[in-house]
Amino acid sequence: MAISITVDPPTGNITVDPTVANFHPGDMVIWNVVNGTSLTISFKANSPFTQVTLQGPGNVEQGVPQNSPLGVRYHYSVNAIVGGKTYVVPGCPEIVIE
Repeated sequence: MAISITVDPPTGNITVDPTVANFHPGDMVIWNVVNGTSLTISFKANSPFTQVTLQGPGNVEQGVPQNSPLGVRYHYSVNAIVGGKTYVVPGCPEIVIE
């Protein structure tokens, strides 16, 4: 499943869709920032992945490990560069492993 990140530069608003994304072990998570040149996903306390920070040029892909514990909610922040400017969502989005 893809998680779309859209920035509205005139207002500075960022939309993460879906804000709460449900995944299963073995699923591929794909974050994509529309019209962005850089994307960093940083997990707060813990991560379902082997790293707590994931980076890419405009999208980030990561598979959910098969041994991920079920029923856990992982909050993360988004740092996206669009049009040469940095936009940040400090920690509302989350991934839930079911």
